[in-house]
Amino acid sequence: MQLSHISIGGGITGTETIITAINNIISKIKKKNSLKKKFIFGIIDKSPENIPGGVAYGFEKSMYGYFNNPLRLSPSNFKRWVLLKKNKLKIINYLNCYGGFTGKLWIKKNKKILYSSNNKKLDELYIPRVFMNLWMEEKLCNIIKKIKKFNDNSKIKIEIHFYKGEVNKIKKEQKTYKISFKDNFYQILNYKISTNGFRKIIFSNDRKVKYPIQSISQSIGLGLPPPRQIAKKNTQNNENYIWDFYDAGSTSFLIKKILKISKHKKKIKIYFIGYKAGLLEALPELSALIIKKKLNIKIICSSKKLTSIQIAQLSSSKKKYKLKILTKKNLLNINTAKKLQQSIQNELELTKSYGFKKYDAWTIILKKKIISNCIKNFNRKQKIMYDTFYHSKIRNETRFTYPETILARELLIKKGVLEAKKETVKSVFNSKKLLIVKTINNKQKICKYACDIVVNVSGPLSADKINNEVPIIKYIKKNGAKINPNSGSFIVNKNFELNGLKNFYLPGTIAQGFNPERKTIISAILKNSNIVGNNISSNLLKNC
Repeated sequence: MQLSHISIGGGITGTETIITAINNIISKIKKKNSLKKKFIFGIIDKSPENIPGGVAYGFEKSMYGYFNNPLRLSPSNFKRWVLLKKNKLKIINYLNCYGGFTGKLWIKKNKKILYSSNNKKLDELYIPRVFMNLWMEEKLCNIIKKIKKFNDNSKIKIEIHFYKGEVNKIKKEQKTYKISFKDNFYQILNYKISTNGFRKIIFSNDRKVKYPIQSISQSIGLGLPPPRQIAKKNTQNNENYIWDFYDAGSTSFLIKKILKISKHKKKIKIYFIGYKAGLLEALPELSALIIKKKLNIKIICSSKKLTSIQIAQLSSSKKKYKLKILTKKNLLNINTAKKLQQSIQNELELTKSYGFKKYDAWTIILKKKIISNCIKNFNRKQKIMYDTFYHSKIRNETRFTYPETILARELLIKKGVLEAKKETVKSVFNSKKLLIVKTINNKQKICKYACDIVVNVSGPLSADKINNEVPIIKYIKKNGAKINPNSGSFIVNKNFELNGLKNFYLPGTIAQGFNPERKTIISAILKNSNIVGNNISSNLLKNC
């Protein structure tokens, strides 16, 4: 079968790309167009439950997860949707049904704010991540209805097909790409749209198909890559070693394992390899579980430097912080990537002496779009310097997250449940019924820890280091996709088309220039996917 476009990965990136492309085609084709043509779009995912939220926002895998940023930094159309009366009620119902201990606490703290008309307080709410999935699901249902109406009144036809399968090979042919699957087959998915419950699109498996898919264009949206594989080969399939925390099901998956072990063991030891987002994600619900269920759990976490994400919390001062360095006058002189990075760093450090927090300054930097305004003044050389080196430095200095995760970490450290160590994990291996974590600290001392569960949250691999971990990435490298050796990211053009592969798009986190303005990740994903969708539809419409 030949498709017009296929999204490899059914999360936000793949779904938004196709929605944008189809909306463009419908709006630009004249109703009286006499041309008989068919546009077929496809979405492939190895786990249909990931459609359309992906791993990060999916209904199954993002349970207990909240956005790292408050509602005021969300995309404006998503924010308006969340604050509709019906969706406010949906938040409460969701948290009551699926939110666990932390969900009940959220309701207790925020229900009055949610239903109030106080815009300032509403702006500071942290919403469950699954609501991005529910929003996208509604958009997907709407485009399916729109297609049906369009097809009834036009000779040009549009279709969306859904597939279950894991793409492992892509071969470039003359005018198309041949897409092959693990185990040499995939399944066509049937779907129905439900009016009950939280899930609106219900998928079911249809027949298995062996022949490859041919596609004119394709995009990859697989979310964050997994971390480096640290475990020994004979340990990688151990049920209590969690290599890709988010893809496995994140916090809900971990808690199921803990509860299972607690049935036959009084004390449980967990080792987290990493000290940032993955660890923090689990701690609020985990700490509530420990306190409420009175489970005897010891948690060890480690990283080489023990630098973590900062708390996304404004100071209590009634006065607003005013920028001291990144003023309108000084911005005219910031014409290099290094000056921008140093100016942001100095501004953040300066906040302490005025009785404010770094997050106060960062909030204003984002609101005034200072980074994007400075980038406009850069010449080509400086833009390349920014993309390859200074953007990552700014990112590391300006990572802020949901306050409850930091508070949970501090509580667990205070109670002696969580112990953070400066050390590097060298390997994980089996020993009888336990997992052994072998580490080396800054003094070159080797330590070993016998654990019941090991969670690898050491951070995603960069594109240049991905090989067998993500087969599809390995094959697009073989097909000619280029990687910047300095940033470790794929080189793409302004439309996120891969350098060296025509009609092949990569708008996600492993593309160079994915989020230069340091917006929220979801804002960058949606923006980039819209750019790709617009480009795809323009190319498809050239013959109409």
